[in-house]
Amino acid sequence: MNPDRLRVRRAVPGDEPVLRRLRIEALTEAPEAFSSTLAREKARTEADWRRWLSPGITLLLEEAGVARGLVAGALDRDDAHIAHLMAMWIDPALRGSGTADLLVQAHFDWARSAGARVVRLGVIDTNARARRLYERHGFRVTGPGPFSADGRREIHMERPLDEATGLSGEELP
Repeated sequence: MNPDRLRVRRAVPGDEPVLRRLRIEALTEAPEAFSSTLAREKARTEADWRRWLSPGITLLLEEAGVARGLVAGALDRDDAHIAHLMAMWIDPALRGSGTADLLVQAHFDWARSAGARVVRLGVIDTNARARRLYERHGFRVTGPGPFSADGRREIHMERPLDEATGLSGEELP
């Protein structure tokens, strides 16, 4: 991985095919890591993918102009001071290289700019690698979440945004 070839950018209308491709790759590669299913993602319409892009944010990690990861964010419906980090995925070839850190930091920058004070997420309890990533970024477990239809347990995690993120956010519009 060449860090000079990486950038994080906000997905915009027209990126629906890219988002669809990434989500299908994610659910094909790691179906156990998500609350969605491959069948559900494949069945989404173009209008569904357009709705995905709003009202929150979807950030794409690109390597040499090719999308290789994503993270989505949305403000809480009941409390705009809470931002949710969702649907995080990185191409397996880039894992362990620090690229996930770029997406998490960019999400923090967006959340802060949107007025959030806290970032929350849910992670499947057996996804130790993702949990370590989030803990490295200051997330702490706040409790167990619900069981999924297939019996997996989600863990809720949270991180205050009063700490510096370490990323300028210059590439985000």
